[in-house]
Amino acid sequence: MSIPCHWPSPLTSWINGAFSKGSSSAIVRPIMFAARSSQIGAMAMANKSLVEDAIRHAKKAHQSWAKMTGIERGRILSKAASLLSTPSNNDAIARLECIDTSRPLSELLVVDVVSGRDCLEYFAAAAMTLSGEHIPVSSEGSFIYTKRESLGITGGIGAWNYPFQCAVWKSAPALAFGNAMIYKPSPETVLGAISLANIYKEAGLPDGLFQVVIGDAEVGELLSTHHDISKISFTGSAKTGRRIYSDCSSNLKRITMELGGKSPLIIFPDCDLDNAVSAALMANFYSNGQICSNGTRIFVESSIHNKFVAEFVRRARLLRRGDPLEIDTQISALVSRTHRDKVAEYIKQGIEEGAILSMGGLDEDHGLGDAFIPPTIFTGCRDDMTIVKEEIFGPVACVLKFESTEEVVERANATEFALAAGVFTKDINRAHQLVSQLQAGVCYVNNYNITPVEMPWGGNKQSGLGRENGSAAMENWTQVKSVYVEMGNIFCPYQ
Repeated sequence: MSIPCHWPSPLTSWINGAFSKGSSSAIVRPIMFAARSSQIGAMAMANKSLVEDAIRHAKKAHQSWAKMTGIERGRILSKAASLLSTPSNNDAIARLECIDTSRPLSELLVVDVVSGRDCLEYFAAAAMTLSGEHIPVSSEGSFIYTKRESLGITGGIGAWNYPFQCAVWKSAPALAFGNAMIYKPSPETVLGAISLANIYKEAGLPDGLFQVVIGDAEVGELLSTHHDISKISFTGSAKTGRRIYSDCSSNLKRITMELGGKSPLIIFPDCDLDNAVSAALMANFYSNGQICSNGTRIFVESSIHNKFVAEFVRRARLLRRGDPLEIDTQISALVSRTHRDKVAEYIKQGIEEGAILSMGGLDEDHGLGDAFIPPTIFTGCRDDMTIVKEEIFGPVACVLKFESTEEVVERANATEFALAAGVFTKDINRAHQLVSQLQAGVCYVNNYNITPVEMPWGGNKQSGLGRENGSAAMENWTQVKSVYVEMGNIFCPYQ
């Protein structure tokens, strides 16, 4: 499996509808397939001149795009969705995501491209519904009307764990509501955004409206501080988010941020235990545990704690480990050796601080390369442990006992993060009462980590600002203009 042969080598940024010309002075870095510790290509990093070119082309393209009707914009997004529906495109993009992220192909074939298609279809329809308000204000018939207008040139800065989906989630609403977008994928995983750019091109999106700049934090800073870019949408760590927030504040740029999490998954004795264990598996080991909303703090009522742990460990041992390109593989390598080492340090720290290693860890002879971490389950955890407080972003679950609803709510909220939370109980009254007390942007009752495009997505506290998807996207990708229309005489106290 390799990068498409018709793409340039080294891979360059996508500017104004085509790959940019290579430069002899460009910094070139390898593109790695971490699961096999192999280099599959190289990429040329963008510089300030290339970013300025992208902004210039975006300005020109936006002028015409913003004047088009929502129906016209929606047709192009619908075409892009149709292209993603073809088995050949779904398979090709899923395989590129696999070698880019080392996530299992088995999940990529049915989730990432499919969710991208759903997102494009949703916002293709939403583009046609953009409307304002009519507000009567006097007996003479004077009135106010509002209209929603595009923001202009926007920037997207994506995460490395879901590169294709992240690029679609940001670009689809931006384009639907008349904006242009310059997108910077994580340099860890650049292939998804380039794949999307090619899909948009084939769908007939005018050149300059979706451009991809490949680069490190310096390129992200150029986007965040540039006065011609009106908004940044960022997905990534809280640490990086705070830096981008500071950059954007220099010119009062709008910003949406979806950051990290340390989410609670709360399990009561009256739950369906099989479903609760299924949720815990999905909330900790899907995508090799590299999901920001993962329910890594599993609070289990003490009367069913041992039973839950036994079943959780039993089923986790059944996860099929292997090469991510093998269709039967369910858990594979992390995105890089560097990230694997970071997760390994957390596992060591958990053991040093007294957590019980019930499964996994670092001593298993797995034979799956130097970027692999096996599914790891800690029990006997305390709230003050580092592995319980900090986001690990790997296949590491922490199980904690609780005795009462009041206690678990207080402990669940005792974190700087507030992205997601889950509750498993058959008592729907208790579920609703608990959800109303949990500090989280997204809450689940008897399910976890489901992200339909209709649902506004985002966190509170140190987990972010604003929302992606759903009806909330219109608020974040447009600006309101108010118009007062006088139908009578103007009152004036002056002669």
